Amino acid sequence: MDISTSNSIQSEQNFNDLINAEVVNVELVKTSQSEIAVTNAKQFLDSTFPLAKGSHQDVSSYVVYYQQLLIFFTDGTHTGLKDPKQFVALNGHKSEPSAILLRDKGTHVELTFDRCGEVGAYDRANVEDIQIEGHRYWISLLNVDAKRMIDGSLQDQMFTAKDGSDYMLKAA
Repeated sequence: MDISTSNSIQSEQNFNDLINAEVVNVELVKTSQSEIAVTNAKQFLDSTFPLAKGSHQDVSSYVVYYQQLLIFFTDGTHTGLKDPKQFVALNGHKSEPSAILLRDKGTHVELTFDRCGEVGAYDRANVEDIQIEGHRYWISLLNVDAKRMIDGSLQDQMFTAKDGSDYMLKAA
């Protein structure tokens, strides 16, 4: 192999290393921004839906036991909401809900869970998104580009109320 071929191979390798480093940097920035968004969203939960003890930041899972929302921490301890009436409904199974619906002063907030999701895979409690009910749409606290319009073209949302009955969120 001559020197020019060796230099060409080395240059190509350096270029590939540079590209790989930039891809890693982009992923780190994306992960960092996601972590900041999750932290801010959980601070919102702490202020609007405070726990009887502890913080949403430290939660490892949310489950429904009878008609109560139980919140577990990584050390195995658990708590509930300071105001248990704020928990109104869920989707999925009580032991592993795909979503829980909270309500404060007439406004609904939906926490969705996905252990394989883009955000949920990195969150201790697998929270994929936290959305606040707007007038005719839902505002995502974790994905600023996401806005779920609620109008005549979309279906009403069905949940299971904590007492087991249907809980319907009507499209505006």
